[in-house]
Amino acid sequence: MTCVSRSLSYNYVMLITKASGEKVEFDRKIYEASLQRVGLTVEEARQIGNEIYQDLHSEISTEKILEKTQKVLKRKNQSIAIKYGLKKAIMRLGPAGYYFEKYMSAVLSAYGYKTKYNQFIYGRCVQHEVDIIAERDREKFMIECKYHTNPGRKSDLKVALYTYARFLDLKDKHNFKEPVLMTNTLCTTEAIRYAKCMGMKIIGWHYPARGESLEHYIESKKLYPVSILGSVNNQINKKFRDGNLFLALDLLKYTPKRLAKKFHLKEHQAVRLIKEAQILQS
Repeated sequence: MTCVSRSLSYNYVMLITKASGEKVEFDRKIYEASLQRVGLTVEEARQIGNEIYQDLHSEISTEKILEKTQKVLKRKNQSIAIKYGLKKAIMRLGPAGYYFEKYMSAVLSAYGYKTKYNQFIYGRCVQHEVDIIAERDREKFMIECKYHTNPGRKSDLKVALYTYARFLDLKDKHNFKEPVLMTNTLCTTEAIRYAKCMGMKIIGWHYPARGESLEHYIESKKLYPVSILGSVNNQINKKFRDGNLFLALDLLKYTPKRLAKKFHLKEHQAVRLIKEAQILQS
């Protein structure tokens, strides 16, 4: 019996299991592109791709691949290792979608938008709850946030339909230019097709492919959620949520003593949190 390396066996197909349960082929190009997006060079991404690929087994979950990747990255670059956990960190914002709305309001504010969240306003026919109203350069946008704690869950056609219906009832009375559906996961093909047809913008995970995806808005200005930091356990995460602190960047506004006092932390915890936030910004 001869042992053939996977890197040399061109007919070898490695199936992996997505969070939705779907079995798909492991795509090295997509995987290495995700590593480059958080700051690795092409060669560094290729080296890690080789290392991880040799350690995979058939139908391994994407969650396990993430864990293996972060372990490798921690040995090489702590800042990049933290950034690579962005999707999971966003899912730790919850459990309720209300916190995703607050976080995205903070992200949009960093881009110069004036934002209001969780607004109850009347349209032509009925009252609506609007997740975020964002305004910049005299243009106003109605934003529907769809938050999922299951990475395999997608926003479907029904979500796109009711988002646009809400916009139609509100647009004239409140001078909204455009409806935006913002989600931390993917949208179904039907939802995307409908949105394109009706002129409704979608901002989601890996969508649109260039320039305006959810992770692009976050990574371009290093607006990472505080839940991405390794020292933020569930208890600390709740304290930050209750205190309306959602951006890791905002930790740098505090001294360890002030941070510990405001959020009822031990001072050594505050020191560690600020240090991790500094690493993330490097």
